[in-house]
Amino acid sequence: MTTPRALGAASGLVLGLSLIALSARAAVEPAAAPAATAAMDHSGHDMSQMDTGRDAEGRSLYGMKHKMDPAMTRELRQKVALYQKYSDAEITMSMDMMGPEYAWYISPPDVKGSQGILILMHGFREQGDKIFKDQVQSIGNIFPTSMGVGMAMMMSEHIQVGLDDLKAAGAKEIVVIPVTSSGTNELYRQWLYIFGQRETAEFASVPRVKTDAKLHFVAPPGDNPLVAEILLDHAVEMSKDPAKEVVIIAGHGPSSAADNAEELRVLAGLAKIVKQDGGFADVRGMTLQDDAPPEVRAANVQKLREVVEAAMNKGQRVLVVTNLIGARTIQAKLRSDLKGLSYEFNPKGLVNHPNFMKWMGESVREEFEKSAAVSKKPPAGT
Repeated sequence: MTTPRALGAASGLVLGLSLIALSARAAVEPAAAPAATAAMDHSGHDMSQMDTGRDAEGRSLYGMKHKMDPAMTRELRQKVALYQKYSDAEITMSMDMMGPEYAWYISPPDVKGSQGILILMHGFREQGDKIFKDQVQSIGNIFPTSMGVGMAMMMSEHIQVGLDDLKAAGAKEIVVIPVTSSGTNELYRQWLYIFGQRETAEFASVPRVKTDAKLHFVAPPGDNPLVAEILLDHAVEMSKDPAKEVVIIAGHGPSSAADNAEELRVLAGLAKIVKQDGGFADVRGMTLQDDAPPEVRAANVQKLREVVEAAMNKGQRVLVVTNLIGARTIQAKLRSDLKGLSYEFNPKGLVNHPNFMKWMGESVREEFEKSAAVSKKPPAGT
């Protein structure tokens, strides 16, 4: 992955986070863990017995082979539409192709504190993960910070290790940041299951994590105005005459029809802002539903091609951007989908823009400020 270096945090953001951290450490005693934490399902193998030795990069569990069994492949086949006709061997191969699942504690040893950050992410492959780690290091230099990397389709150990690392650094309340584009994402729901926030697993029913820390869950960026600014900037990079250009915001898209309808609603809101602020002839949000059955994806590709062809017939330039998190997810597929058509494509992901780091920083600040405000409230009846 070739992620631009533009994602560095602004000095003002870092200063703001520093002030929050210092004031909270001095004045706020974290509240007791919520009841939902105590009620988590800890069934499955004992994660306390894991070998969590770190590699030279400081990563725990990196390179550990996925432990697949017939029951797990059967559950994945039942829950993931794409796997319904896959054999056990094909599912196992697909899991291996997902890349490693691991924890990466990124804060220096001298960074301790009662407030911690856990970043959950699909992963951008080895080089991309390292670049992303460098971009969020400014947060890791202020708060104890760990990254849980991987799809979590068949394991949750890496997330437990991340929580344990934060506890070892003194964290008693933790902000959990999901690095995914929207709440309709299946991976996001799997993370919620792992933390006991959903009753059923989206993928395999992996062990749920346990922690004594108070947890604050950040919602995915979705239709946040900062995302609209990212998409606008990515379109403007290619634009020559906005009034004669059509912008397509292409999304990965969830598998189910209901989720996809909600995702299209979110994209429509983003498209409205990009059109208004950019002065484009039209802006459309479209999804591929990349993990849906082949016939569903093919129908979406056909719709996409029809929109591009209609614009071409009107003499309009077509600019394609995405709300994908990273720069190497389905961009290659998109190029293949649009083969033979005339269009300009900006393959950058949301993390390639400074606004993504801004969103993360603001989310951390807001969660800790809300926690501080609750802690300062006098007891009822006083």
